[in-house]
Amino acid sequence: MLTPMVLHAEESPGAILEHARAVYGALNSYSDTGTVIYEYGPTAHDEQKFSTEFNRNPRHFLLDFRKGSGDRIVITGDPDAFHVWWKATGQVTEFPNPKNTGAITLNEFPTNAVSTKIPTLLYGKANLPGALTHFAPERDAGLEPCGEKKCHRLEGDTSDVYGSTGKNVNIRKLTVWIETETFLIHKVTEEAPSAPGTLNRTTTSFIPQANPTLADDVFKFTPPK
Repeated sequence: MLTPMVLHAEESPGAILEHARAVYGALNSYSDTGTVIYEYGPTAHDEQKFSTEFNRNPRHFLLDFRKGSGDRIVITGDPDAFHVWWKATGQVTEFPNPKNTGAITLNEFPTNAVSTKIPTLLYGKANLPGALTHFAPERDAGLEPCGEKKCHRLEGDTSDVYGSTGKNVNIRKLTVWIETETFLIHKVTEEAPSAPGTLNRTTTSFIPQANPTLADDVFKFTPPK
């Protein structure tokens, strides 16, 4: 169980976000299921499904991302390394310690940025790049329901940071829904500039669980032949 944090009315959007970051950084375990909806052009959209399992000590991690086309990417982690299996290639890529962060950061595009959302918070000390890492909330747009939960709706901008210069690029709107009691994230919407009459929007929804009891079996994955 999470100990509820008390927010005061005058606390800023930035303070709410920092509470959420602190909560994820302190979790012993985490689990979710979720959906990504990518809307582009005048009316087109794609939908993908995913699930995440995480244990801090000993370290275990599993992100199972499934595309509507039937493709699939599975990222697993253990105390020695991270491993990435991609159905489209049939290959497993190894990321042994200490250079293991590429398993998460290099799979941002193939997983429609799922790998660089919640995992960047769970491994907050690694300072991994991602939309939530560079999020600058400008306003709390009030409380909104996320299913049966009540959430703060934080609005602002995020960007990518060009490594060699530190310059912000790919600036886009970001909206994050953070549950008022647990400070877990239930939804993230990214919207990039697009031509009139078109969309370039990704909505990632989560059903999160804080500190669940996870059996070792949930982290076991054998790539299909």
